[in-house]
Amino acid sequence: MKTNVVETSGSCRLEIRQSERESFTDYFITATVEKPLSASAAAEEVFSQVAAALVLKRIQPFQEKVYGRTGVRTAVLKRRDTIYRQRGLDRTMAVTWIQGAPLQGCDFVGVQIWGTSPRDGEVCVKTVENPVTGRGRLWTGSGFRLLHLPSISGQPGADRVAQATQMFTNMGLALKAHGMRFTSILRTWIYVARLLDWYGELNGVRTAIYRKEGLGLEGGPAFPASTGIMGQSGDEECILDVLALDADDPGAARATPISRSPRQDSSFNYGSSFSRGMALEIEGRRTVFISGTASIDSVGASTHVGDAEGQSLETLMCIAAILEEQGGGLKNITSATLFCKNREAWEAWERVTRLLGIPALPKVCMIADVCRHDLLVEMEAVAVI
Repeated sequence: MKTNVVETSGSCRLEIRQSERESFTDYFITATVEKPLSASAAAEEVFSQVAAALVLKRIQPFQEKVYGRTGVRTAVLKRRDTIYRQRGLDRTMAVTWIQGAPLQGCDFVGVQIWGTSPRDGEVCVKTVENPVTGRGRLWTGSGFRLLHLPSISGQPGADRVAQATQMFTNMGLALKAHGMRFTSILRTWIYVARLLDWYGELNGVRTAIYRKEGLGLEGGPAFPASTGIMGQSGDEECILDVLALDADDPGAARATPISRSPRQDSSFNYGSSFSRGMALEIEGRRTVFISGTASIDSVGASTHVGDAEGQSLETLMCIAAILEEQGGGLKNITSATLFCKNREAWEAWERVTRLLGIPALPKVCMIADVCRHDLLVEMEAVAVI
């Protein structure tokens, strides 16, 4: 895995991590605003650098997430569209906007992109549409299809449980429209506006629908990897992104759920319907999607309550344990998102990583509630081994 870090005007940071395969190169781009700056100025810097990298390396974006406050969404995405148009990039791709409080004094926080560049130069990623959820991206490889559907929601104005039910129902209908099903799901990202008010109810809805579709039953397919975190895109109660795989030949692409880790038992034991991670093997390399991970012990209890440094260390240890079991470590992380309950928790995380000499991870940081009142930090990550 190669790394290329570029500083732009001292205000924005662009990091590109790439993984070589036989027929393509995987690219993970993390661009963040590092200093106080107006959202429009930051968007100009960030997307100019991102667009230049996409063009130079002939990257076909598959997934794009943009982080910031809702008030600057229109201006930031308009600037993105203008810059992408000027550079001749595909603008049909739908992005996920994730609202959250920033940490660096700018209402626009940053961007994460996962894309690919095939050796033969052919187009392998394209925008697809369906009447239920709108646009998504389909990556067609040798013997496999990867589908990413962003910003799936329920019926606006309905009560929160009804919205959640419709959200998961819409996900199933969208997968079916593309020839896939619930058992095709590798990973979901679920954003909930008032997470701490009803996370248990959301889990109940998810579990009921998953079990109806055959997930999580004894001897059957495991639950997908997932993150459930505070966030929203508009005025909805909940929204989700989904990543799914359809492989004609298991030898071409194979997904293996990580139900438990050396430091954490199965989350099913305490009522959460997700796996600790999902390992996707393509052409001899393994991409590990690590679910949202926090300071929770092997029996499902929160640890280091009230101690942000202790929780930060435990979270890192839990993620590292998963990666070690998969044959890698923290150095293999290609992108990550860190959610902190408040600024003090973020500062504690930074102290822990600095004092332990942990290399800076390619991550976006946001202030957001984690799924329990006593949890202060949570991180999700992608690693290539």
